[in-house]
Amino acid sequence: MRVVPWFRKSSAEGPAPEATPGATETTPPAVERLTEDEVEWVRATIAELAEQGVRLGDIDDLGRHYDELLEGWLRLREADRPEPSGVLDQIGLAFGQHLADHTGLEWCVATDAQGVTIALHRPRTPGRVLLFPVDMVSKRWAAQETRVLPALARATIDAVLQIP
Repeated sequence: MRVVPWFRKSSAEGPAPEATPGATETTPPAVERLTEDEVEWVRATIAELAEQGVRLGDIDDLGRHYDELLEGWLRLREADRPEPSGVLDQIGLAFGQHLADHTGLEWCVATDAQGVTIALHRPRTPGRVLLFPVDMVSKRWAAQETRVLPALARATIDAVLQIP
């Protein structure tokens, strides 16, 4: 059984132990369905947002929550800032679920030369649509971008729906 920590790629650490043998940077990722435990982890992680006052399924409210967390994190002295990976997983999964709910994409595990991560894909067109919502959110956080998640979600949904 796979465990949650592998959901985040880290090129700084080199290939994950479970990386696909023989995979290269240009090899499309291998895609597998989530196990029942992984599906439950996604559901439970997203559900925790409701306990924080976030209206689930509301991308504008998720964006507000993300902005508040990032702005609060940025107000801390750099040495006092906690590692944000748990927050980014949670918001990234909720962001991804919003995309899935509006595009028909499904959660999967994508494995490539860099390792293993959770992703969204369109099963009926393998390899044509593969999104990494946690990474999408993490990159905006690293760039210290606020007021971006709702627009990013809408643009991503529009783009995915245009792909045959």
